[in-house]
Amino acid sequence: MQFTLVSIIQKALDLPVIEWVTIPTLDGEITILPNHEPLITALVPGVLVVHALGKETSYAIGWGVAEITTESVTVTADMVEEGENLDIDAIRAKKEEAHKLLEEYKTKGDSIEMETYIELEQQFLKESAREQLATR
Repeated sequence: MQFTLVSIIQKALDLPVIEWVTIPTLDGEITILPNHEPLITALVPGVLVVHALGKETSYAIGWGVAEITTESVTVTADMVEEGENLDIDAIRAKKEEAHKLLEEYKTKGDSIEMETYIELEQQFLKESAREQLATR
């Protein structure tokens, strides 16, 4: 089964053959094996794990979409980050800052700007995905 991982900026990974891939979706994690039923699914921030040539590689991904056919999987996400050289302290600081700002917005009541709140929530979830990857 062919696998392609694409970020908004560039193609991150293109493998002609993989054994399986696990992706975070709105309905939970799913593992895709060869000959999977065709599917298009929304992705949420989390850790994607691909198994190829007897080796597992993990990536933190953001929001996106996965297109699955019986012969291939294409994942397109707004954030793709490999697990090497991640600064866990910096990640946790960004995550905590986003959480703090979210809590402040919640207490504002009717003066909440929804667009800002959603951006903070998305940042919190992406940093959570990066933290999961860094602590694997």
